[in-house]
Amino acid sequence: MTEVTIPTSRATQSFDSFLSHNAGVINNIIDDYRRQYRSIRVHFRADAILVRYTEDDQQQRVPAYFSTSVYDVDDTQNICLETVAADLSTQVEHWNVRGSGFVLDHISKFVGVISQYRPLQGSSWLETPEWLAKKQAVVIVNNTTDSMCFVWSVLSCIHTDPHHPHRVSNYMHHQNSLNLSGLTIPVPIHEIPKFEKQNPSISVNVLCKGDDAGFAPLYVSKERDRYHHVNLFLIE
Repeated sequence: MTEVTIPTSRATQSFDSFLSHNAGVINNIIDDYRRQYRSIRVHFRADAILVRYTEDDQQQRVPAYFSTSVYDVDDTQNICLETVAADLSTQVEHWNVRGSGFVLDHISKFVGVISQYRPLQGSSWLETPEWLAKKQAVVIVNNTTDSMCFVWSVLSCIHTDPHHPHRVSNYMHHQNSLNLSGLTIPVPIHEIPKFEKQNPSISVNVLCKGDDAGFAPLYVSKERDRYHHVNLFLIE
């Protein structure tokens, strides 16, 4: 993960003007990392000073901290900085909704947080690495003739066969229980939220091998109260 600080000015009194003024710099930074890693995740953090005046014309100043949503960037999708500005501006407005009367005085720090990510493109069966097989914690469905690894893996979690959980044939008759309308096969990671929306009883997490033989999250579901929770592991 890399943090890139964008210089700020006390004269900047809105996120719209700040991002408009620095659009070229920010887009160049994002493009550089996208070319290096192909697929990246980006979000922004901003420190700001908010100000209001009391009835006796005294100025009150408070620090505030804001963070945007996470944006996936690759060859097919980019960040709209107008959307980023609207996100941050809405967060500032929430201070006023609560009746505080504070408004943005200036942005004191603005940081872009960039990390590499690998889109889920699990397509067909790969032999389980020895280090993972020893854990006896995963089921690898042997789909050697199609690109539906995501589908069979989800079904193997929900309808686990106690005797031969690796056989695709045990899950084929459950395939129509999933709503796959409009999804790309093999399923890329950025489409998992769409899958979850279309299948409201299922939530999905995706892990991969991280540094130092640990695990790293590729996708963490925002859904917490689903009847079925599926943990997938991406083998490369």
